[in-house]
Amino acid sequence: MPNRFCAICGISLGEDSPHFGMCLDCYLKENPLFELSKSSTINVCIDCGNYSKKDNWITPSSEDIESILYEIIQKFILKSQVKNKDIELDFEIDQENIEYSSTNLIKAVEVLVMGRLKDSKNISFQQTTKLIINNILCNNCSNLRGGTYFISILQLRVKEENQLEFIEQMLIEIDDYVKALFDKDPRHYISKIEDQKYGIDLYLSTNELMNLIIKFLKGKHQFLLKRSKKLVGRDNQKGKNLYRLKASIKFLPVSNNDIIIIDTQEYIVENITRNKIILKDKNNNKIVKNYSYLFSENFVKKK
Repeated sequence: MPNRFCAICGISLGEDSPHFGMCLDCYLKENPLFELSKSSTINVCIDCGNYSKKDNWITPSSEDIESILYEIIQKFILKSQVKNKDIELDFEIDQENIEYSSTNLIKAVEVLVMGRLKDSKNISFQQTTKLIINNILCNNCSNLRGGTYFISILQLRVKEENQLEFIEQMLIEIDDYVKALFDKDPRHYISKIEDQKYGIDLYLSTNELMNLIIKFLKGKHQFLLKRSKKLVGRDNQKGKNLYRLKASIKFLPVSNNDIIIIDTQEYIVENITRNKIILKDKNNNKIVKNYSYLFSENFVKKK
């Protein structure tokens, strides 16, 4: 066989050359296994470590910054190349050239991406790309730092001021419950608490949290629940009105076996159902009242 030479650099071609007219180096320059952008910018929250390329924040699987960087590289830099099943990809971060901000936060790293054909191990390619880290606060952490952000309001009420100790106990239970939710999902938190004459108002970060608290309380207590919503603005991008949701919980002032006096007549609270109370007088005559009756009519609870 006559000698063959690379049409680009002139080097003599061997039997392993991937192309009839080019050597391996020149062939890969003309036909790289993959092609990456010179740089990519990713947002990373300085408080929680969540990251995003646009508006959708992603919670990393680890809080370690190196693990977060590896996760970002796999998700955003290698994602387009993973679709090519004929190529094996690997990468490494240049540890010596990591750029830090004045507050010692990583602001840029150089990433060496290496690829190799699965069927032809001698055909490989590598490229360096720069990952730029934009260290900011995600929306949730920004709201947390501000301390005044809320979406919904949950009102907890009792009928009389002497029952406020019950509200204090409810607040302890709710606080423990919300802290456990926050550990799993930082979107859920109580922004502030305001004292009222017959209870408290809880300002909540999400509508979902309000519903979760109501469900939590329903499993343990009886109460009158009323919901309402208030128009607070309009989302012009989505073309819909924005509402602030409010829920009012009034805990029942009686329990099973309590004795109450209505118009001088004594009744025992025989049973409390989902939305009614069943009363029985001394002659075993029964009357049924809605929860709302306990807050709209006068009666005396016998001590």
